[in-house]
Amino acid sequence: MTFREIKQFTEIVRTLGYPKAVGVDSFDTPNFGMMADLLHWLCSLFDPDIVILSDLSSESSRVEFIRSIVQQMAIKSGIRMNPRKLYGADRFAVREMLKVAAPIYKGVSATLAINQIQHENRDQGKADPPSAKKISQLSASVPKHSVELYDELDKELMIRAERMKILSTMPPLDAVEKNVLSAVDSAATRLDTLQKELERLSSDEAALQTKIKQRKHEYDRQSKRLMSVQTIRPAFMDEYEGLEQELAELFKVHFQHYRNIDYFSHELSLQEQKKKKILEQKEKELKKFRNKIRQNLVVSVINSVNNGGGVEANDDALFQPQNDNSDSDDSF
Repeated sequence: MTFREIKQFTEIVRTLGYPKAVGVDSFDTPNFGMMADLLHWLCSLFDPDIVILSDLSSESSRVEFIRSIVQQMAIKSGIRMNPRKLYGADRFAVREMLKVAAPIYKGVSATLAINQIQHENRDQGKADPPSAKKISQLSASVPKHSVELYDELDKELMIRAERMKILSTMPPLDAVEKNVLSAVDSAATRLDTLQKELERLSSDEAALQTKIKQRKHEYDRQSKRLMSVQTIRPAFMDEYEGLEQELAELFKVHFQHYRNIDYFSHELSLQEQKKKKILEQKEKELKKFRNKIRQNLVVSVINSVNNGGGVEANDDALFQPQNDNSDSDDSF
């Protein structure tokens, strides 16, 4: 509740004619008596037919007083006030009463402005009577506005029952208060749960930060050690480099031997293939020669039989070539 709102409320109630003195510090401390009197006066000013309880002797009667006013104002005017803040009777109660005082002040201000305008128009009418043209225009607009007013009143009769039905079906303040308290308790429980979870997350975050710092220190230490090791030349590096050069020379020799062996293996395979071909050729020629010998033998036997001679006499002729095959024998 701001000081501006309290000052606005005090000025409004003074303008509306509240008989008692109301200051900006009247509600610095809870003042239920003044709050009840102001609320009674404002509600009576807003609606003279409103029913207001007068007994404020006990706590239950004060609660019923506030509850009845809040319920009637919500049904008749649609103004919703917080009964808890009103019962507190402090600066927050002033804000709730301002919800009733502000519309009254606006209505009174509008009425005063209309009266002033009518008074000014009346004075102008006395000084300067309206012309016949203006009177004719106003007379012509009267039926139109009358029809519009009749339609609006007819609509009011149609929607009044619906409006009253809706207002009558509003949930009671006890149920609303119970639901609000239940929602507040649920929100409080949820808030406690979230706070505990937040505390747990905070502790986890602190533990993770500690681990991160430890890992960072270890990383820095290992990095420095790596740099120091990289700058130191090991004692076995000379021997390692010598062995590396010797290995390179041995690899060259091994590679040359491998190439030589591969070349000789290739040449040997070529020679074996060539020798194999020569043997196959000789085998073919020998086979051919044997076939010729058999043919000559058969021819000699046939000739000896035809000539009446013995086979023994022509034994030398078995190995003599025929005349027609002399070229083949010479070539062999």
